[in-house]
Amino acid sequence: EKKEEERRRIEEKRELSEYFLLWVHQIKTPITVSKLLLRKTESEYKKKLEEQMFYIEEYSNMAMNYLKMQNRSADMDIHPVDLEACLKRLFKKYAPIFIEKQLSLHHEGLSAASGREKAEVISDEKWLSILLEQLLSNALKYTKEGSINFSFNRESSSLRIQDTGIGIPSSDLKKIFDLGYSGFNGRATEKSSGLGLYMVQKIAGFLQISVSVESTVAVGSCFTLRFPNSSNLTIL
Repeated sequence: EKKEEERRRIEEKRELSEYFLLWVHQIKTPITVSKLLLRKTESEYKKKLEEQMFYIEEYSNMAMNYLKMQNRSADMDIHPVDLEACLKRLFKKYAPIFIEKQLSLHHEGLSAASGREKAEVISDEKWLSILLEQLLSNALKYTKEGSINFSFNRESSSLRIQDTGIGIPSSDLKKIFDLGYSGFNGRATEKSSGLGLYMVQKIAGFLQISVSVESTVAVGSCFTLRFPNSSNLTIL
């Protein structure tokens, strides 16, 4: 009876996961159509609507990535990843949001110029991109003015993501990675799903990346990622 109950539970979980994956795939069609219609529309609200459609699509992608994260063991590919190339794809994707909000973007230590080698980290490129996108999206969401800065330290193999946003109250810092926890900022702005930073922590866990955060209210936040090296990396 216990084995049968366990089998039934696993089957129900699989069916639920498959349903929501199908749902996310299906909702992408009306999102795409809506974006196409917006391009043909002239309205004083056009830019704002385009921004909201962008975030609707991102929330859909977040849901899909969360479901994939539950069964990710089969598609891990650990190898040296060009961090600059990975981030540039995200910068290009989020460029319209930077422009709309008039925020500046800075990055240091990523370029291979001046005879330096590429800024490489040992990771899975797809999952690392998802992790970095969550942090970038989060920084953009809570930064109304100023800048977002990415700086890579080659010696310590660490990446700092710093913004000039609204900051995180000290009482929330220990809980921001908890599933469903939106904190004071999320409740005040109604922008938090309580899923993004949970995914960051989970993905960082199986990529063996250490994540730390420092923040001051009304000043900004800084997330630091410390990457493993090939000698101490263990495939989980």
